[in-house]
Amino acid sequence: MIYESSAIGEIALSLLKTNQAMRVHSIFNNGFNIVNDKNDLIFIGTNKNGYFPFGITINKYTMHYIKETLQVGDILKTAASSLNHNDFMLSNRNAEVYLYSKVNKSDTDSIKSVVSSYDFCDYNSSDFSRDKLNRILADLENPDVDFPLAYLVGRGQGLTPSGDDIITGILYINCLEPFIAENHLNSLKLYIRESVTTIVSENFISLALEGVFSRRITDIGETPDKETVDALLELGSSSGRDTLYGIYMTLNRR
Repeated sequence: MIYESSAIGEIALSLLKTNQAMRVHSIFNNGFNIVNDKNDLIFIGTNKNGYFPFGITINKYTMHYIKETLQVGDILKTAASSLNHNDFMLSNRNAEVYLYSKVNKSDTDSIKSVVSSYDFCDYNSSDFSRDKLNRILADLENPDVDFPLAYLVGRGQGLTPSGDDIITGILYINCLEPFIAENHLNSLKLYIRESVTTIVSENFISLALEGVFSRRITDIGETPDKETVDALLELGSSSGRDTLYGIYMTLNRR
């Protein structure tokens, strides 16, 4: 069976061009992840979770039929124009290529105004209380303290643990309004390579350190209103809310 993708991120396209095969890492309701030998990742799935620079977008019907034959560990032969499985081919010939530019410095007052209307009180009874996050955020500005993000990396459950999603939110605001000491950014880059979190989180954080984020996140900066914030909240079971909490705390840090 031949299926068609509708969109492909430029990072995903680059990975397809430079790899001959990738294996299925994980499968879930709206998509699946494939990785190469270096654990570079491509997400293939519906647009329910938005667009990713390392993503390939398919419709929900294609995802339904692919899942019937797909298993973790399966090998897909890869090329720029297609991915080939024993039971199907996914063609990218007519897919729109999404180009992603790095996030640049910009004013955050309008983002702060929108996200400050959301309630995050429930985090105070978790590992990510306001007091804990405020201490971490304060330490990130101080180059002389120990690496403060070690507490958050990999903390929580799922393909992207809550602590990692919070880090993504922190890094997004840092790209718009830099405040993190350079040595802490360098430490994070090295730390996530030590198998301290999931492969998926490692890829998200690595890209965030380069200023590259999913469309659901960058939409908030481009159009800071309730609609774009609510769209981020729909991401995953808790990933969107955890990311927004990181954004909220960073903008309201003391």
